[in-house]
Amino acid sequence: MYTMRIVNRSDLSRIITMGDAIEAVEKAYRLFSRKEAGVFPIIAHEFEPEKKEMDIKSGHLEGAGIYGLKVVGYSADNPQVRGIPALAGLVIVMSVETGQPLGLVDGMTITNVRTGAAGAVGARALARPDSEKVLIVGTGAQGRAQVEGLLSVMPAIKVIRVFGRTPSNVEAYITEMGAKYPNIDFYVATLQNLKDAALDSDIIVTCTPSHKPLIKEDYVKPGTHINAIGADFPGKQELDAQILSKALVVGDSREQVVRQGECQTACREGIIKPEDILEIGDILEGIAQGRTSDDQITVFDSTGMALQDIITAQLALKRAEEQGIGILVQM
Repeated sequence: MYTMRIVNRSDLSRIITMGDAIEAVEKAYRLFSRKEAGVFPIIAHEFEPEKKEMDIKSGHLEGAGIYGLKVVGYSADNPQVRGIPALAGLVIVMSVETGQPLGLVDGMTITNVRTGAAGAVGARALARPDSEKVLIVGTGAQGRAQVEGLLSVMPAIKVIRVFGRTPSNVEAYITEMGAKYPNIDFYVATLQNLKDAALDSDIIVTCTPSHKPLIKEDYVKPGTHINAIGADFPGKQELDAQILSKALVVGDSREQVVRQGECQTACREGIIKPEDILEIGDILEGIAQGRTSDDQITVFDSTGMALQDIITAQLALKRAEEQGIGILVQM
């Protein structure tokens, strides 16, 4: 018999901070760069395009003594029809040494915080440190987590513009986030002024399930950094592929971004080659060079790696054990 700890959404929210997640995600990227971690092929299925999908991501972090997986389901109509979140999932953490499960945690809390942390790591490594203006494209959970991550590492940010397909969601977002971050000026970006909002931004974050480009080639000025978060599935795309031909392109995993990230279309159409794509872990480790000038456009293609989930969940389980939080189950 062995004991496994289960930690729910409410408890996770109390024991894991964005700062914790940023530290964990950066460690995962570095271990991946050092070949002390790796990912396995993703299992993904789309039941209805942009509406219902699932994926299973798994990997190992021998440098941290763990391996595991995350299973996620997405149903776009859940909030309106069923009154439950659109995303749901679980993360399982296993021990490399014993091969036994260490714990099971809510996957969406982990996903939200680690993806916000990934955006923070990407921006800190690639954006201009004096960046003041941000455009957020997407008003869901990631639209919120990305702001929390950015504000944790980019102290010069003063203005955040927000674009979404549903005006009421944008207004609700701005009301909520404006109250949470009173020192930041939040504004609505409409479809009519999206280009102007993008051109006036130092950092652009895209975090939608779109299958069609939202940010066009002429929306991006020199020196802009883009966190491309939403394209994490074959067929998804948020950026005009020509943007990548003008940018320093960095992915979390080169193989993964070519297959299902923002880079998939650009590579398929021959606009860029896989070998043109750097990996964020190599930049953090000093193996590759990031931004080289204030005028350079940079793109961080963050598809989400199981490593981020597993290592963040490991930290959560450690905190839960220290604080006596969660349910212990004899298996």
